[in-house]
Formats: sequence, structure tokens, C-alpha cells
Amino acid sequence: MIKRIFYSIAIILVLCQACISQNTEHAPTTLFQLSNPRVQVSSIFFDSYTTLNFSEDIPNSIIKYTLDGSSVNQNAKVFSGPLKIQESAVIKAKMYHPDYKESDEVELEVVKIAKNSAIKQVTIKPEPSEKYSVKGAMGLSDLKKGSAQFAGDKQWMGFQTEKITASLQLEKNNTVNKIVVSVLTNQSNWIFAPGKIEVFNEGELIGERTFAKSEQETPNSPTFLHVPVSTGMYNTLNVVIHPLSEIPAWHQGKGTTPWVFIDEIIIQ
Repeated sequence: MIKRIFYSIAIILVLCQACISQNTEHAPTTLFQLSNPRVQVSSIFFDSYTTLNFSEDIPNSIIKYTLDGSSVNQNAKVFSGPLKIQESAVIKAKMYHPDYKESDEVELEVVKIAKNSAIKQVTIKPEPSEKYSVKGAMGLSDLKKGSAQFAGDKQWMGFQTEKITASLQLEKNNTVNKIVVSVLTNQSNWIFAPGKIEVFNEGELIGERTFAKSEQETPNSPTFLHVPVSTGMYNTLNVVIHPLSEIPAWHQGKGTTPWVFIDEIIIQ
């Protein structure tokens, strides 16, 4: 009788162990998400072309991408090798694999520029914070991009004020149709993109744009803000950058003045 009970218990334990093993060894792979593809470009700013590449670590995975800022889906182009980009582009990409959940979407913008900067001299008011002013105003036209990790990066100029005015003296015979301001979004450190940018020539407003998304919660990243202007030949321009009036209510710093970080102003 005791032996029969012992064997019964043993059989039950073996069956339970088999069930546990079945459940753990055959968990659906769709529960696991792919890591994001790493975007690599030869240069953020370029005058003729920049080369786009991606790195991937998982065999049999593919990367799909777009260059026009549209979201990536199953119908997007498949990346097959290094690609020359000859115009400004907003690159978006995802990684796919038949056995895993697709990655999150990544984004990077590249900007085509003239061979030589159209800006001869820059002055800025008010002065940036002493902590974030290493290169001075002329750093806004050196075509060197700051990184998302702003601490210790000498490219960024940081401001905590109601208005920033950059006065640009241009080289002669330059036709202008757009101003691009490169800023940083790092809301966890109270750094927000500006809410509005205006462009003036000799006191006349020639371009403006409002950026409603600056108040929304967004990932930390460098951001290019494009402001179309009335096409023409200009010798001087005043770019007036308006930070948000205060940090939005959803943020822990609500009601206080946000930081604005700028590293480049580009004439197109």
C-alpha cells in the first residue's frame, strides 16, 4: 500500500514537471521585442551627400526605413546596403524579424547646406548662461552638431529667458528661403524646444512659425526647427526665438521658465 502511494506521488510530480517544462521552454518568441537599429550617417550636415548605414546584431533580421518623415510600416523600403542621401531628410527606421516583435521606431534628421556658410557674423542677446556658452555666438554657424548628451558638450548654448535674438550678418549675394534652428529637447533636465520663432529683415517680419509639439512630452533628442521666409536676397536677419512661457502642467517643473539649448542656425 505504501509503495503504491509512493509511486502515485512520483508520477504526479513527473507530470507536473513536464507541464512546467512545456510552458517555460515554448514561450512564444513574439513576447520578445527587438532592440532598436542604430542609425549611422557620415555627416549630419552635408553639401553634396551623406552616407546612411545601419548596424544590426540579430541574424535574419531586416531594417525598413523612410526618408520623408513618414512612419515605418511593413510597406516601407528594406535597407540593403549603404545609401547616399543627396537632399535633406528625416530618416525613420525599424528592425523586423520573423520570430520577434518589431523594434521601436528611431529617427534622425540630416540637413543639406551650401558649400560655405552664408553667415559672416553672429551676435546674440541676451548672453547665454555662463555654464553653457563655451564657444560663443559664432559657434552657431560652425556647422558642428551638438550631441544628445549635452553635459560637457561645447556646441550647445543654454538660455533661461523670455526671448533670444540672434542677429545675423550675411555674406553678399545669398538668396534665402528658409532658416533652420538646431535645438535640443531634454525634458527630464527641463530643456524644451522653443514655442515660436520669428525672422525679421530691417524690422519687417519675413517669416514665423509656431511649434505646438514643444509643449508635449517627447523623447530626448536634437531637433531641427524649420522656418520658411519670404524668398529674397538679404544682408542682415534677426532670428527671434521665443521659449515656452512656462514649463507645462504635466511636468514636475510646471510653472517655471524652461531652458532652451541652441547649437546651430542654418541659412537655406
